[in-house]
Amino acid sequence: MANPSLQIGNSNWAIKESNLLGYSTAGTRFVPQPITMTRASAGTRVNSSGLVETVELLGSELVVNGNFENNVIGWNKFKSNATESWDAGGYLDFTKTGVSGRLGSDVLLETNKTYKISVNVISLGGILDLYVGLSDFESPFAGVISTPLVVGTNTFYLTYAGLASSKGVYLQSAGSNYFGLTASIDSISVKEVTKNNLARVDYDGTASSLLVEPQRTNTVTYSNVFSNVSATLTPNYGISPDGTQNSARVQASGSNSGVRINTINSSNNAFAYSVYVKGVSGETVNVRVETSPYSLLIQYNFTLNGEWQRIENVLTASTTHTQKNFYVTKLGGSTATDFQLYGSQVEEGSYPTSYIPTSGSTVTRVQETYSKTGISNLINSTEGVLFAEIVALTDNDATSRSICLSDGTSGNRILFRYEGNNLIRGFVISGGTINANFAFTYNNINNLKFAIKWKVNDFAYWVNGTKVLADASGSVPTGLNRLALDNGSGTQDFFGKVKQLQVFKTALTDSELIALTTQ
Repeated sequence: MANPSLQIGNSNWAIKESNLLGYSTAGTRFVPQPITMTRASAGTRVNSSGLVETVELLGSELVVNGNFENNVIGWNKFKSNATESWDAGGYLDFTKTGVSGRLGSDVLLETNKTYKISVNVISLGGILDLYVGLSDFESPFAGVISTPLVVGTNTFYLTYAGLASSKGVYLQSAGSNYFGLTASIDSISVKEVTKNNLARVDYDGTASSLLVEPQRTNTVTYSNVFSNVSATLTPNYGISPDGTQNSARVQASGSNSGVRINTINSSNNAFAYSVYVKGVSGETVNVRVETSPYSLLIQYNFTLNGEWQRIENVLTASTTHTQKNFYVTKLGGSTATDFQLYGSQVEEGSYPTSYIPTSGSTVTRVQETYSKTGISNLINSTEGVLFAEIVALTDNDATSRSICLSDGTSGNRILFRYEGNNLIRGFVISGGTINANFAFTYNNINNLKFAIKWKVNDFAYWVNGTKVLADASGSVPTGLNRLALDNGSGTQDFFGKVKQLQVFKTALTDSELIALTTQ
């Protein structure tokens, strides 16, 4: 079989800002073919360790001696009311002995750049604030970030607004009455971070794929803060799906005891609810959604398996229902009295998407787009094959979702398209005329290998090892020079998971196409 002229994925992934690595081969050499990627917001994925994380690229460490391995270098005591000691093992003991004990280090922040701040707290007695922002010598002192720390990993993001020429990161005891505060800090880190326009390679435990999703907004303003319903809540209790100690423990005390997740959503469109839950295997929690004015939209018991699971529902309510409350409680015969929660989300749409963290306001993840233009040397308009292994996010979405080779217009195209209700199509269009139109209903689109072959008077459509349709009459497109996850003219964007995508410059034989598309 000939080598593909262009490949994406197949377990070979690399990303940088605004690009996903595609590649071609020349003998034994890999030739990079960057695919243009845009998404003007952050996005999460499941990484190869099974953890939910925001995809980000980090710069160099800006804190000097942030792991405290080199004694006191880079750190200064301010106000003369703080005492500190460095353990030989590499952590900081911080003790407040006066009213305004403060310990800090200079950090150069640049205006309009975004930074990731992480503080790993070993132990804490009292209230200790982290400040990131203005210098200690600014008057008055005001931190851009000013927040209490908790035991475990504390992570914050800051887009610096340029409030001062001097910047710093500081630990400060909170208030004038908290004498005797003690803390042990393992590390403090400040790094410039890029989160926008980064491709997301998602893992399902066995395989990796490019995750491509539509724009969605999490309308829960505090996605990891839960409202008590006659239960005992312990924040930052356990290790959550993101790998840090920030899950909420729920100890139910009786019937209808648990948590409520609030959101404002006045649309009468479908909306999806989701939250991560972990509890004793075999026990159950009760899940229900109520609206105001009152209407019970759904209620059932969800069985726990001892690991983190994601509860997901898709519902529709009237526009008169301005408040929709999502409950996870002990009710209706459910048995769990002690469980953990993380990462709630309510989004308008017909299926749930990846987690969008929020911390005080709604957050929108913008849809992502992928395209590669100016590649007429990688596409043979006369003959070839477009192949992809893909997974649909849902089979209930009636919108068209396309992958296409084109000349940048709708006139010359090789096109694959999901159309909902398990209908998949393939088109070969030349000079605005459809020369091959393959429509096929497939009952399992959750793992699909398809290939479209084109050659003058020789067109075929293959799905999971079978030639499902063929056409022995027609001309081929001209001027093909663009690959995109859309319909060739910038609409009908593809949303799903792409495990691999390949373009061949020759029309493969039937035996080669069987081998290529067989699961």
